[in-house]
Amino acid sequence: MLAALGIRQATIVGHSMGGMLAARYALMFPDAVEQLVMVDPLGLEDWRQKGVPYQTIDAAYAAERKTSAASIKAYQLKFYYNGQWKPDYDRWVEMQAGLYAGPGAERVAWNQAQTSDMVFTQPVVHEFDRLRVPTVLMAGTKDRTAPGANRAAPALAETLGRYDRLGPEVAGRIKGARLVMFEGLGHSPQVEAPDRFHEALLRELAAR
Repeated sequence: MLAALGIRQATIVGHSMGGMLAARYALMFPDAVEQLVMVDPLGLEDWRQKGVPYQTIDAAYAAERKTSAASIKAYQLKFYYNGQWKPDYDRWVEMQAGLYAGPGAERVAWNQAQTSDMVFTQPVVHEFDRLRVPTVLMAGTKDRTAPGANRAAPALAETLGRYDRLGPEVAGRIKGARLVMFEGLGHSPQVEAPDRFHEALLRELAAR
């Protein structure tokens, strides 16, 4: 698409799984990336290596078929917003729940199962030292997102998804990376505190 539009280089910004994919894009096509911005990206740790049991795609699909607005909200409440919910967050739950409840529900569940498998088995954490593009890593100190943590032993689960620790660790492995930690925010700082997030994002984009 970028080639068709005649865009030789682009600033790539990705959040959550999008942040992981943005990193992968920058690794594969460094000459096409002017700047990389990862916002609370997945893939900052290798859950399988740490001992989280693998889940087959078929098992993941069966679990995805049970997804509801209530389960989505419960997950986001725990991992995204540190147990603090605001009515403004409801629309994001409704949007996701609508995909699972619509006419393409089976395809959505299957694609999500495949995606979850990719996230679990192909983390980018082992390749960050190969990044050679200007990079900004942004993360909330209260983010505890760790797909698959529900399959881990409780003691292990407590150690996963610690973005307050993972942010500095990963930024230290990326040559020249700039780190922005949002104190008191979770997995979606752009939703929790949009003004604060956008101010930081624009500042970092202009700093290059």
